[in-house]
Amino acid sequence: MTFAPIMLCPWRGRLKVLLATLMLVLFISWLYFLLGNLEYGPSLLPSPCFGEQPKRYLDHEALASQVRKVEEENHLLRLQLSQSQAQERMDSNQQGSSFVENQEVLGDKSSNHTGCPKQRMVQKCELIHVAIVCAGYNASRDVVTLVKSILFHRKNPLHFHLITDHVAQKILQTLFQSWMVPSVHVSFYNADDLKAEVSWIPNKHYSGIYGLMKLTLTKALPSDLSKVIVLDTDITFATDVAELWAVLGKFSDKQVIGLVENQSDWYLGNLWKNHKPWPALGRGFNTGELHIKDDGMHVGSILGGICS
Repeated sequence: MTFAPIMLCPWRGRLKVLLATLMLVLFISWLYFLLGNLEYGPSLLPSPCFGEQPKRYLDHEALASQVRKVEEENHLLRLQLSQSQAQERMDSNQQGSSFVENQEVLGDKSSNHTGCPKQRMVQKCELIHVAIVCAGYNASRDVVTLVKSILFHRKNPLHFHLITDHVAQKILQTLFQSWMVPSVHVSFYNADDLKAEVSWIPNKHYSGIYGLMKLTLTKALPSDLSKVIVLDTDITFATDVAELWAVLGKFSDKQVIGLVENQSDWYLGNLWKNHKPWPALGRGFNTGELHIKDDGMHVGSILGGICS
């Protein structure tokens, strides 16, 4: 009866050793995976994937550093621009009585410059007068483009003298009131009251009687206006209108009107067979842009003399 217990003892010892070994292997495996998760995150993939996440992290840091660098450069550029604009405003305020002047071009043979004469300076706050004939819907659209181009480049206060019919006046008056542009004055003159002044003149101009309306400035313009720039509606400015105003300063005491010769051959009558344009001296003169000045005479009187 005592034989059986003696035979079972060796097996119990071996079983304990086997269980202890198994528990040790499980513990080591668990510890290995735990350390792997703590170092590389939740992924338990083979070794090639362990190096990807640190690389991505470095790329993200490099990109973030580059973005911060660009933002700092942009901030510096904005700061420099604001300082430059502030300096320009300060200089402008300090030179309230200064002048706007075209750059003098010297006729130096050693340079590429031409010998253009120096134009008279225009005072920064000098009021520039612009006269325009505008009548009808189509002319209203054209004159809006003209006025916007003048306003875009101008630095001086402006006074627009507009000869319009009822329709154009209503449109333009609404536009100027909605724009509310500072240092801009507008005066309207009724074209219907002025038609009788030029309706007797034979005319084949494509714009009809309104092509002669510039001559009615005799009646329309104020008596105290001594100089003015007269413009067609189909003009677009690419520079400051003060450059044209400065040309008036080049007039001598005996010069009162300025215009340019036409550049086309239309008035020469040789473009095609039986081409018969309306009469002109040579190429004719273009009144799309007209300078008028006389400090001692009403501008309207000058145009009246031309008309007569």
